[in-house]
Amino acid sequence: MAWHEGPLAALDLEATGVDTATARIIEVGLIRTEADRGSEPIVSRLVDPGVAIPPKILDLTGITEMELAMTGGDPAEVLAETRSAIARLAEAGIPIVVYNATYDWPLLGAELERHALDPLPGVPPVILIDPLVLDRHLARFRKGKRTLGVVAAHYGVQLEGAHRADQDAEAAAALARAIAAKFPEVQVGGPELVAYQVAAHREWRDSFNEYMTRSGRAFDPITEVWPTGQPASP
Repeated sequence: MAWHEGPLAALDLEATGVDTATARIIEVGLIRTEADRGSEPIVSRLVDPGVAIPPKILDLTGITEMELAMTGGDPAEVLAETRSAIARLAEAGIPIVVYNATYDWPLLGAELERHALDPLPGVPPVILIDPLVLDRHLARFRKGKRTLGVVAAHYGVQLEGAHRADQDAEAAAALARAIAAKFPEVQVGGPELVAYQVAAHREWRDSFNEYMTRSGRAFDPITEVWPTGQPASP
């Protein structure tokens, strides 16, 4: 049975900003899905980060500061719960879908370090599946944005409640299945799939940087690597 036909988990985080080194997580959605039935939550928690939330984040997510103050969990508690759940999924061999893993994965890692918690397991043994990287590589000439909502709609996946962690995670899992069903070349074993995505992201990154350099426009080069703990190639 190929991975897209079996159980999948999916992780999505809502946070106070886009800098993974400084942003604070305000919502965790970690779910498990089966190909032939719905999803169930593993960790579905608001987090009170103890810092002010930028108004644009409140507008984007619909989460209020009052909600966070009244029902948000302690960051260390929620993060430890999330990290433990990820370790159990890795041990069980269940892949974890993360849309734009170069954001969520290092963000979670930075938050774990901030609260002096155990680091994330390596990738592998965690098998991450990033629909953004897969779609960007497999359909590289398709024009348009690559946000979760746009890409999900392209593959016929419904997204309700965008920018809330559980809903985004559920859509990402369905999207990963849809991409694998359309492109059999990614129906490979976990370590091979990780290596495929590392190479796909590197190819996109280098191509983008080269294009922007040729264009003569000022830009900040992309240096990020897809989450394996390996340094960026020169």
